[in-house]
Amino acid sequence: MASTDKQKQSLYFPENMLREIMDEANRLDRSLSWMVQQAWRVARDHVRSFPSVEPRGEAEHARPPAHEERDAGAERLPSPELREFLKGKFERELAS
Repeated sequence: MASTDKQKQSLYFPENMLREIMDEANRLDRSLSWMVQQAWRVARDHVRSFPSVEPRGEAEHARPPAHEERDAGAERLPSPELREFLKGKFERELAS
């Protein structure tokens, strides 16, 4: 059996949204965790299409010209600030 890395995380949902997720989980005889994971897999590309927030004064330099943009499937590394914030929490994923 393949081992999976599991990490406990608290997520907060509006009551009506949580009720909907719970109802669907019951209907499908699945856990809430499974439901949220499947929802993420389905919505991942849509969420990634949202515009990102750019720090003030860096808007001109934040995006490379269109001809230099990465392939859609290329993996992006987290920013130095995010790497520092997550330091020690996800060392394997953040190793570069």
